[in-house]
Amino acid sequence: MATLQSIRSKGPLLLIVIGLAMLAFILGDAWKIIRPNQGIQYVGTIAGEDITAMDFQDELEIYTDVVKFANQISDITEEDQNNLKDEVWATMVRTRIIEAEAKAIGLTVTDAEVRDVIERGADPILARTPFSTTDGGFDADVLKSFLAFYKEMDPSMVQAEEYQYYQSMYNYWLFIEKNIKSNLLYDKYTSLVKASLLCNPVASKSAFDNRIMRADVLMALVPYSSVPDADAKVTTSDLKKVYNEAKPALYNYSENRDIVYIDYEILPSQADRDALLAEVSDIVDQMEGDVEDYASFLRRAGSVESFSEVARSAKNLPDDVAARLDSVKVGEVFGPYYNAFDDTYNAFKYISSTTGYDSIQFALIQVDMEDEAAAIKRADSIITAAKKRGADFQAIAQNYGQSAPEQWLAADSYEPAAIDGENALYVNTLNSMKKGDVTRINVQGVILVIKVSDVKTPLKKYNLAVVKRPVEFSEETSNAAYNKLSAFLSQNTTVEDLKNNAEDSDFRLLYYPGFENYNHNIGGVAKSREALRWAFEAQEGEVSRIYEVGNANDHLLAVGVEKIHPRGTRSIQDATASLSLKTLNNKKFEILKGQLAGKSIDELKAMDVVRFDTIRSLNFNNDAYISAIVSNEAIVGPSVFNLEKNELTVPMQGEYCAFVAEKISDDRYTAEFDEKTESLRTRSMVSSRIMGSVLEELYYQAKVVDNRYKIF
Repeated sequence: MATLQSIRSKGPLLLIVIGLAMLAFILGDAWKIIRPNQGIQYVGTIAGEDITAMDFQDELEIYTDVVKFANQISDITEEDQNNLKDEVWATMVRTRIIEAEAKAIGLTVTDAEVRDVIERGADPILARTPFSTTDGGFDADVLKSFLAFYKEMDPSMVQAEEYQYYQSMYNYWLFIEKNIKSNLLYDKYTSLVKASLLCNPVASKSAFDNRIMRADVLMALVPYSSVPDADAKVTTSDLKKVYNEAKPALYNYSENRDIVYIDYEILPSQADRDALLAEVSDIVDQMEGDVEDYASFLRRAGSVESFSEVARSAKNLPDDVAARLDSVKVGEVFGPYYNAFDDTYNAFKYISSTTGYDSIQFALIQVDMEDEAAAIKRADSIITAAKKRGADFQAIAQNYGQSAPEQWLAADSYEPAAIDGENALYVNTLNSMKKGDVTRINVQGVILVIKVSDVKTPLKKYNLAVVKRPVEFSEETSNAAYNKLSAFLSQNTTVEDLKNNAEDSDFRLLYYPGFENYNHNIGGVAKSREALRWAFEAQEGEVSRIYEVGNANDHLLAVGVEKIHPRGTRSIQDATASLSLKTLNNKKFEILKGQLAGKSIDELKAMDVVRFDTIRSLNFNNDAYISAIVSNEAIVGPSVFNLEKNELTVPMQGEYCAFVAEKISDDRYTAEFDEKTESLRTRSMVSSRIMGSVLEELYYQAKVVDNRYKIF
């Protein structure tokens, strides 16, 4: 049991970074609860395999439980839950792709290989588990002890909460074990791909030179923006040429849509503010009288600040309250007042003050109270022994089978919370003690004998009742906003109508090109998934109804579908807008090329349109930052790499400018060429790039369809 207590005492763990090879797995064979939209059976397709909503939901539930256990939390925010959905889906896609490839070429992972990794602690994920030594490293013996204990554990002999904890830990371990197997398979596959790559001596030497050679470069450049668009005549053949060159980058792996939307935030009116101020003023009148139960009073007052029975230092009070403490005496009420920082009306009552500590070091011994009188007698004897000169509190604890380690309690860890009952008794007792004091308290059916061994920084602390009421819009204000937008939409029923008339009606129309269905909301507005579903069911030109969205239903949303881009390579008509600037700049370069060609630096300096910039220590592999146009250009380094000193390039076509460059000096980093070392380095860099391309190609061939948005 000592091993298990050690495991449980680890406290909150870091969020597991599962990464590429996370393997979700199935513990149940059927829906555990009634799912929404269960009439829709599939959430997508991977390599011809339909993925059922049941499969996805079960894997999501398991991964969510793993994250909760790893972080010792009970709730997941909406944003975190959306991230988990994406991680699980990405894992399902990647796992199935790799497993299919591995099966085709005969790659497998045996149970013996998994056991070997666990015994050696070779997977980094093992270090993040609770099965670790005192120095934080993974310990296979601790794991074995837990598994043996779990196998023999009788649920009827332990409390339900404790059994649930060990059940969660066991499920957590099953997840880790499956993940290790997935990691091994992925590593085998990538190792096979990388082993097929060779690096010859010429490539190694070239890579070495590219890395260590550097030069100072003088650039003479002309931004494309300096050439009037009217002077660059773009033809259909020009656009077609750029389109054909850009085709690989114009492939849509899934359908996406260009949408426009109105996100109309509902804001409180002046009438709403006046009403709240009157309400807080009435609360102040009540606070000035006798209040028996401040916790209940603040709840009835609708305050977002709860009452704490533990005094707080000024730094852990709301900033606006702390700034006004000097303006009020004990027993007085300050307010009402408005705080613009958080848009609230406020008041507080200064109940009392006391002295506490910034942090307290203490140890404790627990005495069970099966027999209260005997327990009190035993606790008092512990106190008597602990108060003797030179007494060792830890040695006393060992007589009762406990270790009583010393621990620090910082005020910042508890003051922000609202503490009451026995928790408040516990904290207040510690703050009332001095260094070396020993006392006892009764909490949760046991007696705690506490010894304070050290304290830091005595502080003045305040008992306050704080009323903080955010300004919120009323139902009348909400209805007025809805009616305003509804009236506008009733007269503007198409996307073109929205584009032409939104601004004149004081609505801001936002544009989102290439909107994908894997987004969890529209424009970052919470709880807008229903509007997202509509956007992928509507036709071009349609405008949605009004959706009431936002965490507090404080946004009104209307969406229009401007353009639908199907899966596959975008047509030249569809891609014209995104390629027009590139095509235009190509034509401008042809104009500038003739102006720059054959000119010396002195001749270029005489041209008003030419700008100059000096780039220091430029390397082949690094982009050149050009301050004259506040942009990076990638081709400057390669363009001067083989030049002699003071030699100029021919006119070069950058992304933002046309330029010629002169190498004004060259140098090299201090390094000696070693073919073996450089070959390994080059292979490592190239193999990572190649592996990324392989995975991209496998994804392309798998023809992944993601329809999670319809259900999740």
